[in-house]
Amino acid sequence: MHEIENNNHIEQQLDALLTQQKQLNILLKEEQYEDFLQQQIILSQQIKEFMDSHSPDSLTQVLNKLRRLEEKTTALTIQAESHFKQLKDKSLLQQRNKNRLKAYK
Repeated sequence: MHEIENNNHIEQQLDALLTQQKQLNILLKEEQYEDFLQQQIILSQQIKEFMDSHSPDSLTQVLNKLRRLEEKTTALTIQAESHFKQLKDKSLLQQRNKNRLKAYK
């Protein structure tokens, strides 16, 4: 149970770090270089603290879990796109059949 809580805590911290990284990218795109440099220093310190406060094994476990989740998400996306294409094709076929029936009337 403690391991699950620890993994959730690590995931939350990773999520916060990734959110900060996205904010850094926004600052860079908006050419707010001074703010970017300040936030980059803060983020670097937080990443170092994060890495120092967790064992390599616990980080590996969380990263493996996230990789599996990403793989499942990718597979589901591919499957959804395939189903969408099939439904679209069926819809077009039904529309053609409907138009043919109207033409016979």
